[in-house]
Amino acid sequence: MKTRTRTICKAGLLALALSAGSASAAQIYWTDWTGVDLDSGNGFRGVGTITTSNATVTVTYTNPQGIAFYQTSGGNDYYRNGTDGPGGTSPFTSTAVDNRPATTDIIALQYAGSQTLSFSQAIANPVFAYVSLNGNGYGFDQDFDILSFGHPVTAMSAATGDAGPRTSRW
Repeated sequence: MKTRTRTICKAGLLALALSAGSASAAQIYWTDWTGVDLDSGNGFRGVGTITTSNATVTVTYTNPQGIAFYQTSGGNDYYRNGTDGPGGTSPFTSTAVDNRPATTDIIALQYAGSQTLSFSQAIANPVFAYVSLNGNGYGFDQDFDILSFGHPVTAMSAATGDAGPRTSRW
């Protein structure tokens, strides 16, 4: 199992995807977060899947500090504004990202501290969509590319490599 560790600050909102990887806008395979909080204490553990045309990857997000909320179906659609495609008006799309998240699934982060994303198999070039950092900063142990942006969201991708162990600070 590959693991990515993140240290994340207050109230960022997280979706995770796997890109198809091409020279033009790529189809992004976003995580379908499912179920309920699997941590019986104050922390949080959520599970989802990324389904592509040839693989299904299980994703586990663990945050020992807890989160603000976990929305696995229905509720507020934070990704609804704009249209998809390279010429789309959604702040989640660009010439590199063809589609915004198709569901309302979201994990609302709240507390700073060490946090982990685990994948059932190695993935290349993970894409993260953030609805808001609420004025907080971030830091990664490797460079990344900003793939799209707009008020109030940003989508970014790891610049190189697989989703092996990484530590970052928000």
